[in-house]
Amino acid sequence: MADIDEINRLKRLCEEYGLEGREILAKHTDEELARLFNGIGPEAFPGWLRVVLDSLHPSLAPVAFIHDVEWSESDGTRETFAESNARFRRNGIKVACAAFKWWRPRRYKVMWDAVKFARICQRFGWAAWYAPFEAREGGTA
Repeated sequence: MADIDEINRLKRLCEEYGLEGREILAKHTDEELARLFNGIGPEAFPGWLRVVLDSLHPSLAPVAFIHDVEWSESDGTRETFAESNARFRRNGIKVACAAFKWWRPRRYKVMWDAVKFARICQRFGWAAWYAPFEAREGGTA
């Protein structure tokens, strides 16, 4: 769980970078957002591992922020699952381009990580995407 200062920082970055899907954040209080944001990596990962991933990939935190909130509102469909993962990729590339000049190798590393994480989510994330929907709706898609 993030603190409110971190949530406000992430919201500001989402606006500054013009990230897709940032409108979803306005539907929640800062306290709800703090509860929903788990950083990079699935909720099933141990907390220490997500801390390590977050420290290795700080540029992608605003991207993961939107992604986590989207997943908490899952509608249980494959279509929006794929859209959310594609948005993670696009937002990660957008952050990389905004945060790092073209000559900085870090720009391309962040881009690659965004693509890689989006692929991992697409390949292995269905159960995590479906779980919030199932909890709310009893699994009737």
